Amino acid sequence: MDVIQKNKQTNLFWLALTSVLVSVAFSFLGAPFLRAFSVSAKPKVFWTAGVLLVIALIVMGMTLPSVYIGAIWMTLGIYSELEKRGVNWRAAGLISLISGVVSAAVLLTLLTRFLAGQNLISDLLQPLQTAMNKAFPEDPIEASVIASYLPGIFAATLFMAMGLGFILETKINQIFNIQRTRVASGLKWLEFRLPDAFIWVSLFAAFFGLIGINQPIVEKVALNIVIVSVVAFFFQGLVVVEFMTRAFRLGSFSKTILFIFLLLQAAPALILVGLIDYWADFRQKVRKKIKAN
Repeated sequence: MDVIQKNKQTNLFWLALTSVLVSVAFSFLGAPFLRAFSVSAKPKVFWTAGVLLVIALIVMGMTLPSVYIGAIWMTLGIYSELEKRGVNWRAAGLISLISGVVSAAVLLTLLTRFLAGQNLISDLLQPLQTAMNKAFPEDPIEASVIASYLPGIFAATLFMAMGLGFILETKINQIFNIQRTRVASGLKWLEFRLPDAFIWVSLFAAFFGLIGINQPIVEKVALNIVIVSVVAFFFQGLVVVEFMTRAFRLGSFSKTILFIFLLLQAAPALILVGLIDYWADFRQKVRKKIKAN
């Protein structure tokens, strides 16, 4: 083994170790490391590491983290596999999100059945119920109500993991000195733009989910879609703002202050920007302006 190959293997080892540690400690915040790991390591290595990690977490009694991390690992791994095969990023993203949600549901069902004395669904819903009741103390929400929106919440979390993975992938590769070979079908995150069909499905879901049509099943499905849509529009808005800061050459300090303010104080504004961008196409307008000047 030559020096270059040895250094590459060493860097991959540290990336894999960091991916595991950050994922266990911070759940979906480990996604950028997992994204870099999934595109850099051999598939056999990536999937073996994921399976061993999930098994280890279950053995240690960390059942819920095993579900979270397993779903994120599945989502990013499936996306990477499809990306390498030339599948369009939109199709790859949808398939990988569905795979992540299904894998979480299957693992949660199996663990609930075989781990006697543990109500994992209740354990999963409790922190969500507590957080929502603190946010809306005048209108307490029952756990059964939250359970009906769990697929949307979980899919939104996986979407966030994918978004973080794309945004920070380049930085992670630079930190670990890993060469990334781009594929033609891959997503350039500054070009991220939700498909037209997604926009209209989201708008119809908001209409049917929020106005009340006395069809509980339709309303629940619609609101699950709305939950995912909110996160999707948030990331599109984030991409638009990032594009603007680069186009107008905003300094690092000003850019940092802007994003801190937007993330902590004006997140709804990013969602609105992401939605309006479908019609306004801010990035195209800026490109035309720069080209004209």
